[in-house]
Amino acid sequence: MSLCSRAVLQAGSRPRAVSKPAFLYLKRQLSTELQSPTPPFHESPSSPPPPVDTASSSTPQDVSQPPPSESAPPTSAGRRKAKSKHSDGSLHTIETMPFKCYQEALKVLRDDREEKLVKIAEQQKAIAGLKKLHNLTDTSPRIVKMQEYIDELKLNIDKNNPRIKYTYDNKLKVDPYRKIYQHWDELKWREMKRRILMQRIEQMNVVPDILPTIDPIIDVSLRFRRKNLLHGAKVLAKNATRYPSVQVKQFDSEKRLVTVLVVDPDKPNLEKNGFDYYLQWMVTNCEISIENPMVIGVSTSHNGRDEVAPYEVPYVHKGEGYHRYCLFILEQNGRIDIGKKPEQPVKPKAEAKEGEAAAPAEAKEGEPTTPTETPKTEEASPSTSTKSTGVKSKEARIKRLGFNLRSFIAKNDLKVIGADLWRVEFDDTMIDVMKKLGRTDWDMKYLKHPEHI
Repeated sequence: MSLCSRAVLQAGSRPRAVSKPAFLYLKRQLSTELQSPTPPFHESPSSPPPPVDTASSSTPQDVSQPPPSESAPPTSAGRRKAKSKHSDGSLHTIETMPFKCYQEALKVLRDDREEKLVKIAEQQKAIAGLKKLHNLTDTSPRIVKMQEYIDELKLNIDKNNPRIKYTYDNKLKVDPYRKIYQHWDELKWREMKRRILMQRIEQMNVVPDILPTIDPIIDVSLRFRRKNLLHGAKVLAKNATRYPSVQVKQFDSEKRLVTVLVVDPDKPNLEKNGFDYYLQWMVTNCEISIENPMVIGVSTSHNGRDEVAPYEVPYVHKGEGYHRYCLFILEQNGRIDIGKKPEQPVKPKAEAKEGEAAAPAEAKEGEPTTPTETPKTEEASPSTSTKSTGVKSKEARIKRLGFNLRSFIAKNDLKVIGADLWRVEFDDTMIDVMKKLGRTDWDMKYLKHPEHI
């Protein structure tokens, strides 16, 4: 302690220039100095004497093992030994500290964990016996209930573990396949993000305009031009010229095949003086898992994916208001092929190549058959020409206008597991976008009928 500080304390009363916390701090410093006086700078702190062993007192000391005073690192005024380490160099944790109440609580948690592990082993053994004895499958009601009980036990094993809770709260290295981490992620998502999504879906009448009910079980996030998009936010026309990146977050360890599609329910139909559904985009057979959360994006692999309806750039005329572009994630039971032609007619073409001399003769004899065969080759020619030139075909293999999502789900046995939406309205960049698309009605404007004004 400095001489000025000692002078302040010897004065007795606290001076006005010194605050009360600083004065109390100086008093505590003085009391600690009185209790444990520090040695002078020229003297080294005395080390405790080594234990005296009568049996080995006559034998010389082992040179390979240094004395206790030499094994400890030298202490000085500028460098202090870290208090968070043991003598062997390991860090102190709350589990290793001598807190009796905490240690007893950990013991109770360990005993409870062992009991649950025994129950899990018993249930798994019972499930294996039932399958072997009664020929039950994983989808039978009894097996399903027993498996749900096992999942609940696995969840409760780590629910009260303070170390696992600390790891999750501080966003340390987390195992994504652990049940408790998936459970906490789902609770966090349902607490806020899912509520906001359902609020936007109900406010913008996605339910019941497109589907009667929606119960999402995965978190879907969209990005346009590397910018995250809020649920139901408006996107500029120039930023929506490319399809969005679609990323999902699952709360289980299953691997799924999904279909991603976007429906525009606000397509104007002048013939019926109303609106119609329009399929804006559809990609089937997309694989998702915990290890592969990105469904469609720059870094995703295109193996196995099937783009049934390529992405169309959204455009809105002046006076229409905004269009809702609703994205849905549909779970598949297996691979589906929509609008693909069967590969059986390919074989006769190969046979015709082998007998090229006989094919022209048949064509000359049966003249009525030629006009019926030529349109097939004409329909197939655009797709072959696009493959040869390397340009992607923009033709959809499904009807876009009047697309009915309810019947599509029922026909292909699909299930809605995720949803999101964004909006596009007429803005300053819309005319340039429509001109790039080659539309001649870019200057068209919708006006309200005088009866509805």
